Amino acid sequence: MPGMSEVKWANLLFGGSQCCVCGTKGIMRVDFGIRRRACTSCLKKNLVYKANFPSKFPHFDPTIMDLIPFTNIGGWVHGHASGSKFFWSDDVLKMAEQLGMHQKDVHMFKSGAKKALENFKQLREKYVDSVVDVGFLQVVLVDLTPLKHAVVCNAWVDEDRKHHISTATELRSQNRELIKARLVHLDHDVKYVDRMFGHREYGIDKELTDARWKRLLPRIERNLSELKDEWHLADQRNTSFRRKTHLPKTYGDYVRQLRSAIVPPSEDFLKLCDVADFINSPPTVELESDIKACRAFADKFSEFCAGYIHQTKLALTQLLGPFIDVLQDTLTLQNQGTNAPDETSLLQLATSIFQCTPSHPFPLITWDKVQHHKCPSHRSCPWSMATFACTFSISQSGITAARSLLSLVGLDAKTTTATTMDQLQCLFFCFGCPPKSENGGPYRMAMDWRRSIIHYVEQSHAEPRWKLLSAAQLEVISRPEYPRANDLVWCCNKCDRHHGNPVSKAIVIDHVRWHGITAPNQGVDFSYDQALVELPPPGTKFFITPPPPSAAPKADKRLSLSTLQRHTTNFRIGRCQESHQSQAHNRYPT
Repeated sequence: MPGMSEVKWANLLFGGSQCCVCGTKGIMRVDFGIRRRACTSCLKKNLVYKANFPSKFPHFDPTIMDLIPFTNIGGWVHGHASGSKFFWSDDVLKMAEQLGMHQKDVHMFKSGAKKALENFKQLREKYVDSVVDVGFLQVVLVDLTPLKHAVVCNAWVDEDRKHHISTATELRSQNRELIKARLVHLDHDVKYVDRMFGHREYGIDKELTDARWKRLLPRIERNLSELKDEWHLADQRNTSFRRKTHLPKTYGDYVRQLRSAIVPPSEDFLKLCDVADFINSPPTVELESDIKACRAFADKFSEFCAGYIHQTKLALTQLLGPFIDVLQDTLTLQNQGTNAPDETSLLQLATSIFQCTPSHPFPLITWDKVQHHKCPSHRSCPWSMATFACTFSISQSGITAARSLLSLVGLDAKTTTATTMDQLQCLFFCFGCPPKSENGGPYRMAMDWRRSIIHYVEQSHAEPRWKLLSAAQLEVISRPEYPRANDLVWCCNKCDRHHGNPVSKAIVIDHVRWHGITAPNQGVDFSYDQALVELPPPGTKFFITPPPPSAAPKADKRLSLSTLQRHTTNFRIGRCQESHQSQAHNRYPT
């Protein structure tokens, strides 16, 4: 370096990485423009920006800057070069002192003082030009300007740094492969070893000696063990989440195909011992095999649902205990080892009436209605993958109404089933309600036994008061077609052909004739599936007395007697659907 002795030059390069001002260690960069190794803090304190020179040194001639070496890297740019000039403040003071001595000789009119001053300036300018390439610093470097010493040194440092980085990178790569091979040789799984180096890098840029490997191995194995635990937990969480998502979806697809609405919630299915064990079991090697294992549990759906339905029937049977004496008789027979009705036959009794606790107290007559009941809140989200469970309780008012109806027709409440009551085709008047009036004529609603129970529960009567319609009254009543003939809800009562697969009324009539019955009777030979029809037939208006003649249509003189009689009959007997408290119950599936 021009202006420096070999000792100073060697000390600048190899004298350590300490700051030349404060002694801070770890300062690797040498600024060859100012010929110093300085930390960032000292650079900020001692470098003087050219534009700030007049304010920093107001008593110095600005031309002094042409005599001082400078750098183009300021203290605030973190080592990035610029087109500005920065001077070391101590160099400025020393140059001012030397220049002042020559100027003093000139002022004292010493012989040759002016010549010496001019020579000094020329030599300093040449020295500065030899240290720093002015054209390069102004970012207008072209091949016409020769490279000066600072530029050469900086290029040499950059080349040496690149070589050092390349050597260190190559050595790290070699050590990485060597560490992998040694870990695999120590029976560590190559999959986890490769995965570890994908997460953590061991920056060993020195030769991997046996001593260094001995010190490094415990830390690597400890890190590998910690990472394996983290990976196992993450894989288990992902696998369990995937299984918990796939199993309820498969289960939901299965239960949506069932006719029964009484299905166990998917949460209960996931709580089964073998299902829970599978969900929490270690992940399989391949994702496809894990999905196949999930599908294998589909074989358990039918058994699980059947067990749930059986438990629900037992629970409902126990609820009936305080309300029907037949349950006590059944338990006595079972204790004596005698054949007794099972819970299914008990739930088909006409007095087995329940209600869904979360929804309004609508009576569910027998197990047929219970197993197909769906809460309105569940219907509001048909897109949901979840399955819901209803909570059932006894409909006390419904049982009271059923008992009174059975007593009225002379049947035993302990043995009469709902099917028996349906086959009787009896109609009832509710004398708890006053007659209504239409067109000046009073009428009452004639209802079957199911509609009568619903009416009693919804009207909240204090006590049931019924009247059974006589045979003569039944003959003049024209009942509406309910359900419609085209609705796929009809089944044969002589066989199980249509159970689970109901058909239209015309098809079931043709089928009943195949049994040898020439004139099939609805309610006896065939009937509609009560489980599919949400509500019983609506009530029919029965006029107690005909409306006054003024309300009747005027007959044409040309009408025959039979035509007039038909008009009168139409006004005596009308039919309408009884009003219902909930509009949702005025629908039934087709």
